[in-house]
Amino acid sequence: MTVEYKNLDYVFNPGSIAFVGATEARVKWGFIVLNNLLLGGYEGRLYPVNPGHKSIMGFKCYPSVRDIPDDVNLAVFTVPGKQVVRAIDDSVAKGVKAALVISAGFRELGGKGAELEKELVRKADAAGMVLVGPNGQGVACPKNRLYPWMPNFFPPDGRMGFVCQSGNILNMLIGQALESGFGVSKAVSSGNEAQLKTEDFLTYFADDTETEVIVSYIEGLKDGRRFLELTREATHLKPIVLLKGGRSSGGVKAARSHTGAMAVEGQLFDSACRQAGIAVTRTIQEAGSTASAFVNRPLPRGRRVAIVTGGGGLGVIAADACADHGLGVAELSRETLESIGRLLPDHWVPGNPVDLVAGLDLTVVKPVLETIMRSGEADSILFIFVGTERSRAINTAQTGGKGLDVSRFWDIITEQLSAVTDELHLLSHDLEVPLYVTSNFSSAMGRQRADGVGPAPFTHVESACAAISAMAQYYEHRQGMQR
Repeated sequence: MTVEYKNLDYVFNPGSIAFVGATEARVKWGFIVLNNLLLGGYEGRLYPVNPGHKSIMGFKCYPSVRDIPDDVNLAVFTVPGKQVVRAIDDSVAKGVKAALVISAGFRELGGKGAELEKELVRKADAAGMVLVGPNGQGVACPKNRLYPWMPNFFPPDGRMGFVCQSGNILNMLIGQALESGFGVSKAVSSGNEAQLKTEDFLTYFADDTETEVIVSYIEGLKDGRRFLELTREATHLKPIVLLKGGRSSGGVKAARSHTGAMAVEGQLFDSACRQAGIAVTRTIQEAGSTASAFVNRPLPRGRRVAIVTGGGGLGVIAADACADHGLGVAELSRETLESIGRLLPDHWVPGNPVDLVAGLDLTVVKPVLETIMRSGEADSILFIFVGTERSRAINTAQTGGKGLDVSRFWDIITEQLSAVTDELHLLSHDLEVPLYVTSNFSSAMGRQRADGVGPAPFTHVESACAAISAMAQYYEHRQGMQR
C-alpha cells in the first residue's frame, strides 16, 4: 500500500481531530457536523478551531491548528473555501496527514472556485497530505464510532464499503443496505474529488479487511483509463457494485453543476466497467439489493437457476426475469424431479420452475431445496415465498366478535421461514450453491445478524435475478483472471 493510501487510515481511524470552523450556531455546518461527531460517540481527542471562541460545546477552542498542543491525525474543514486554503497551511505546519474538506465553493462554481481548488491540492500534495473532498458530505466509520458528516444518521458497523460523489445518494444507498439487514464498514462522500478520486477509495477498500463488498456512485471521471486500471485490480479482491449518474444529456448537465464532474459516454462506460469485473446497476434500489447479495453468500458457478415457488404465476415471471438477465432455467433430471415429487402432493406437475402448489407447509421447503442443491444440476436457487396480502387493521373487535384474528399466524410463518432459510444458507456455503429468497415478508425477515447467518431476502423477483446475474458475472470474471 502506498504512503498515500496508508494516510487514508487517518481519515477513517483518527486518534485526534482538529475541527476547523467549529461553532455553536445551529444553522451552520460547523455545528451540524461537529454535533454529529459527538452524537456518534467519537472517543478520540477533539480540538475545535475557531479564533472567535475560547470554548465550544464544552471543549477548549484553539485559534488555529498550529496552536493545538498535541499531534493531530485528521483536520475537518467547514469554513468557506477561501478560508480553507489559508487554514490548510496551519495543518501542513502541524504535520497533519489527512484533511476532510466538507466546505463547498470550489470547482463546482468554475472560475475562481476552480483556482482555489487547484491551490488547495497543490498545498496538500506538497505536504504529502491526503485530501477528501471538497464539497462533500463527510465520512463515516461505524466501528470507530466516527461520523464527521452532515446527516443526523448513524448506521451500524457492517461489511459494506461506500464511496459516492453525492452525499444524498450515499445516504440512500446505505439505507438500502440497512433495509437488507447489513451495516457499513466505511463510507465516504467524495465530492469534487480534487485530489483523491473514486478509484483511490475503491483501491483502499479493496485492501480493507473489514469490507466485503464495495458500493459506488459516480457522476463522471477525470481519468477514465486510470479508473479502469485501478478498479480492474480492485475486483481481483472484492466485488464492486456501481451506480452511474449522468447517462442522459440532462444528467450530464446536472453532474457538471453538482460536483464539476466530467461525464463519460454511457454504453462505452458500461462495457468497459463490465470488462473490469464491475457490476453496473441502473437504480438506487438495484445497486443496494445487488450489493447486499454479495455479503456472506457464495458465488454461483454458472448461470443455471432452479426456481422454487409457492405459486405458478410467479414461476413464469421468474423464468422471464432470468432470461432478461442472461440466466438460464436449469434442466432438472428425472431422478431429481422424482425425489422432489415424493415430497409434494400427487397433483404436482414435475418441472423447473418447481411449483409447491400454493402450500403453506414449510416442512417440505427445506428438503425440496436441499435436494436441488445436492443434485449438482443448478448453480443457484431462487426460492419465492409470498404470503397473501392482508389488512392488519381488521380485528374481531371491529366485527362484533365475528371471525378470528389470524394475523399472528403470518408472524409465525415469517419466523419459521427465517429459520428454514438460515439453515439452508449454511448448507449453501458448504455446497457452494447460493440461495436467493424473494418474499413480501422481506422487511420482517431482513435484520442485522451478529452470527452472520441468513442474508435478507429480496422484495422483488427482478432484483433477485439482477443480483444472481451480477454475481455469476463476477465469478466468470474471477475465473478469467486465473487462466
